[in-house]
Amino acid sequence: MTTDPLAPEDLTAPKHLEVVPIEPPPVEQRIARDARFAAEGEKKDRYSLPSSLDSASPVGYRTRPSITAAQAAQALKLLALRRPTGFAAPRSLRERELFDECSLGVLLSRQSTNYRGLKQVTLGPSDSGAAQQLLAKLVGLEAPALSNASHTHVVLSRTYRTPFTLLLTFVGHKPLTSLATVAKRVWEKRYRGASDLPTIGYLPSIHLGILADGMERAAVIASQGRRRAQVFMAPFCGKAVKGNRELIARLESLVGLSSKDKAQGWQIALVAQVGEAHAADRVSMPPELWRKLGALLVSLRSERIQPGVNAEEKAPAQYLTRQDMHVPEELTTMAGRAAYNAFAHWTACPRERAKQLLLLDRVDVLTPNGKQRLRAMRAMLSEITDRVVEKLPLWADLPTGKALSRNANRGRKAFSLAGQRIYIAGLSEPELREAGIDWEVAIRGLGAAACRSALYVELMGCVDIPEGCDLLAGICLMAGPVNQNDIGKQYYGYPDLLAETFADRAPTSLLVWTLKAKTVADPIGNEEQLLNARRKGALVDLRPGPHEVVKVKTKAGYSPLRKDRASGSINHERAFAELGNFVRDREGLEIPGNQGSAWPEAWRNQILWPETSEA
Repeated sequence: MTTDPLAPEDLTAPKHLEVVPIEPPPVEQRIARDARFAAEGEKKDRYSLPSSLDSASPVGYRTRPSITAAQAAQALKLLALRRPTGFAAPRSLRERELFDECSLGVLLSRQSTNYRGLKQVTLGPSDSGAAQQLLAKLVGLEAPALSNASHTHVVLSRTYRTPFTLLLTFVGHKPLTSLATVAKRVWEKRYRGASDLPTIGYLPSIHLGILADGMERAAVIASQGRRRAQVFMAPFCGKAVKGNRELIARLESLVGLSSKDKAQGWQIALVAQVGEAHAADRVSMPPELWRKLGALLVSLRSERIQPGVNAEEKAPAQYLTRQDMHVPEELTTMAGRAAYNAFAHWTACPRERAKQLLLLDRVDVLTPNGKQRLRAMRAMLSEITDRVVEKLPLWADLPTGKALSRNANRGRKAFSLAGQRIYIAGLSEPELREAGIDWEVAIRGLGAAACRSALYVELMGCVDIPEGCDLLAGICLMAGPVNQNDIGKQYYGYPDLLAETFADRAPTSLLVWTLKAKTVADPIGNEEQLLNARRKGALVDLRPGPHEVVKVKTKAGYSPLRKDRASGSINHERAFAELGNFVRDREGLEIPGNQGSAWPEAWRNQILWPETSEA
């Protein structure tokens, strides 16, 4: 799978992306999220501003900064990165630089329900040298393992387990045998790492593809173009794992993976070497743009609501009125181009072949029979939910006060198919086998494709945002409809979501993308459930702080990032906070604690591995 990124015959080279502005609606329709603090005695709801924030996450409640078309054109360089050709001699890395890089990487990577299924160990230059020697021997390496890495991120992953997968444990059983079959499934999940559904088992790979694509950009932005990342996934998944077990075990030892970690299902899933870029590999932009792009990336959120289409009746007026906006056809062309670029990049597949292998089915109201197809899909997903609730074992549901059936019904919100552009993405396992691409590698490639395509749309949604608007376009990546469809496929005989369009290609749907042109951001309660433990959603996890998912290995041992051993202090700094893109009410009043507080300057400027030369 090794390719030479400089070779003229390289068929994986990305196609050029162009800026496609989005036309704002008429002036009278230009509205924003009018969130305000609940008055004294007033009941707080998902549309009210949070009363405060106490979180170690570098994200916080943010607003999208507006960028010019020229700045967007510069930013598009980050969506067409080639692999680095090598690293120059390592320079010293300060703690603040690693914080910025992680804030745009493992601490930001979009995952279904924000599931904490990833953590990271970062090695310094000496251990990076040892890691490079092991990486170079791996089977299935996508590109050369480079020497001179200044640091190396080793990402650990584990099986997807959430309240939703707990619910799935009780799905698909026959009434008379459910006691035995539920017990059997519990045992298989606990001791064999089994998944209730194939698509649930694929979610960690999708997450890793999203993270990998983000880590390439994170290294560049955090260093203002000076560093690059060489990211490897293929040796740690699929068929390659069998031939790499001994080397992977040595890498596990290098990062201190314990027996307890392994018993909990943690395993190496991705390795990213980061180093000083050669002159030809450096990315140049106006100096002031780097930090702005960092602030922009941490502000992006999934957008589920299309005003006037799928908001609840009690929503504020700005969510109940349709806006005269549309997603330009040229924009969807570029978004698709970004997806194909990413899939080719991460699978080392010729780009034209990637366009054939990555299955995309558009099913919005502007396509032939689109409205009828959407209605049929919504009806099918609703029917499957009805059958799940009906067939849940009463011996499990009744003692919990019907919590299982309530959660099953609550999941209907995750199946909303609203947007001016709706795409179902998937793959064909037989076709990938014929192309010589490992199934799991391809799923990770699809995750990266979704990430890059979504980011293109979101960048365009930030170009020249008019006064009084939150954005011009957003996107929602959803696995919920696919997972629900998979329940129907596995237990009730329903067809795959892609079966109608790709009937003769044995498709497996994996993600749904909904694109929305609008000016009002989703309710801030959607964000609060990820940051406020008191209002955490039943099916989500909180955004982690650096100390919870990142460890740094130095001569002193393994230390959680931004947790001081002596005082126990943890991070409350927000990444790229100096840009000031924090949510405020209409009077400019801030959410207490939202802007956070800077990590002590002496600690921020600490050189993590003093054996390297000064920058």
